[in-house]
Amino acid sequence: MRKRFIAILMLLCLFLTGCSIDIKSLFVKDEEGPISNLSRDALLFDGKVVRTKTLELINSATESIYIEQRIFKDESIKNLIIDKAKSGVEVRILLDQFETPNRTVLNELKSHNISIQFYPAQKGQTNEAKFLIVDLKEALVFSHPWTENGFSAANFTIHLTGRSVHKLATAVFNRDWSFTTTLSLDIPKESPLPEDNIIVAKSPNVKNQLIAQVQNSKESIWAIVNNLTEPDTVEEFIGAATNGLDVRLILDPNVMPSNWPSTLQKLEESGVEIRYYKSDDNLPLGMNLAIFDGKNFIHTSSGWSYKSFVMNQELSLTVPSPTATEALIEVFDQYWQSGYLTPPEIGEG
Repeated sequence: MRKRFIAILMLLCLFLTGCSIDIKSLFVKDEEGPISNLSRDALLFDGKVVRTKTLELINSATESIYIEQRIFKDESIKNLIIDKAKSGVEVRILLDQFETPNRTVLNELKSHNISIQFYPAQKGQTNEAKFLIVDLKEALVFSHPWTENGFSAANFTIHLTGRSVHKLATAVFNRDWSFTTTLSLDIPKESPLPEDNIIVAKSPNVKNQLIAQVQNSKESIWAIVNNLTEPDTVEEFIGAATNGLDVRLILDPNVMPSNWPSTLQKLEESGVEIRYYKSDDNLPLGMNLAIFDGKNFIHTSSGWSYKSFVMNQELSLTVPSPTATEALIEVFDQYWQSGYLTPPEIGEG
């Protein structure tokens, strides 16, 4: 009775003094959100391994193959898809319409009666979504296109085997296919795959997912991204660093938009630590991701610019897996230790 009286008295004092209080926080402890069971083995960083896995997964198809790619320029993958289509596997492909190599692939695959289309983007819009879905059971989400440089770059691919495969098929590919052809695919509404608690988002929700993760971080934000210029996102990173979070960025020195000098100055003045990706063979940085509090991460299909968030067709995966995130931390640390302290054009290696 005495404890109840004291609690009421405290609340009354707060009310009379005009102070605000989160009543729920007095009685409810903070709880972690759902955890993903994605393993560290599901993250692939070696381009040769990724290409081999891509061919193996396509070859295993018995029912369907769904593909979205920015650039499709790989003869072995193309020939294997032709063979699988001849064997009776349903093949559906969407490509970006502005990449020249895609026109050659589209014409050749159409000559084999394979259903392949250009995503009907508006002028200047790029389709950055890059993924493969096989039999509605497995998927690969790529950071890079199917080109020689893509498979050679510092890339990142996620192998999905849980419910996120179904989300990718229904919320992304089927919607894009319906938008392109006005025909919906015959995909079951339910999936027998186990829940993996991975959030699949497409434009314009990619930006929302990224900002939400930044705002919810309590200790650290480590990101590898080839372009960070979108004003709202920049301000969120600045705010996190100003509030004392450990914010680190690894950027691509080969991607230097005109507004970068002022953006970089603002980031550094707020306390953001910046290093620049170093490549011994001058290959581009082919991954865009951020690690939050060392426990979860987000992978996006391209960098964080105004065009990416407002114009392009983009894709992201938000993965609350401490186990898989450990593998990313190891890769991040390697790039961080070997990175340039200043852009190589104006600094030393």
